[in-house]
Amino acid sequence: MKKSISIFLIVLTMGIINGCVKEVKDALDDTTLSLQCAKSVQEFDERNEANPDRSCDEVIADINEIERTCSDILSESTKQSFADLREHCIDN
Repeated sequence: MKKSISIFLIVLTMGIINGCVKEVKDALDDTTLSLQCAKSVQEFDERNEANPDRSCDEVIADINEIERTCSDILSESTKQSFADLREHCIDN
C-alpha cells in the first residue's frame, strides 16, 4: 500500500512540475514575441526616419509584415499610426 501511495505522489508531483514548466515556457515565449515586435516597430521607425522618401509599397509591406506577426501585441497608438500611414499612402 505504501508503495502505491509513493508512486501516486511521485506521479502527482511530476504532473505539477510539468504544468509549471509549461506556464514558464509560455510566459517566456510571450515575452520573446513582445520584444521581437518592439524591435520590429523600432526598426520600421528608423527606416522611415532615415529615408523619408520610401515608397508607399515599401511602407505598407513593412506594416503588413509587422501586423501579421504582432497584431495582438501592438499598442492602440501604434495601430493608429499604421492606419494613418496607410491612409496617407492611399491619398497620394
